[in-house]
Amino acid sequence: MQADQSARARIRAAALELYAEHGEDGVSMRRVAAEVGVTIGLIQHHFGTKEGLRRAVDGLVVERVVGALATVHHTGSAAEVVEARNVAVRAMLRENPQVVRYLNRALLEPDGRGASLLEAIVELTTREVDGLRRGGHASTRTPDKVQVVRTIMDQVGELFLQPIVAAIWSQVDGDPTGRPSIGITVERR
Repeated sequence: MQADQSARARIRAAALELYAEHGEDGVSMRRVAAEVGVTIGLIQHHFGTKEGLRRAVDGLVVERVVGALATVHHTGSAAEVVEARNVAVRAMLRENPQVVRYLNRALLEPDGRGASLLEAIVELTTREVDGLRRGGHASTRTPDKVQVVRTIMDQVGELFLQPIVAAIWSQVDGDPTGRPSIGITVERR
């Protein structure tokens, strides 16, 4: 049973890497199987279909976010706790660029397949914001929906948009040193 779980984990990790690099449409189950050194039958055993494999990859991304959040202790002021959580997620994303590439592809491509991943991230963030509010670690003056949007933007917004800023900068300046960085502010109007 341990080997099956290990194979399942290796399959998900390889699919994440390949989907991040080539997009889901650019990667067959056969290619994932070859990457891991398993049969397509084993992938079908664990995930059923390619759609099932994509859902499992989405789950892996959410698990990594949950794991990053679990490293933060709820001590300090509400602002310190929230910032520590955002820092933990951003650090996990910097350490796992394939997760950022996968999120970019899944959430920004117009095919709509990323809707379930976005839904999972919003649900997770909503639960987390709710728990922080109930525990006194987040403000209750700001509407919870605004806090959910702010949290997601604080955690992933810069990583999504910074490559665009870098590309624009290289076109207008040509010097990669000293290029500007971005910050995101979410306000309710």
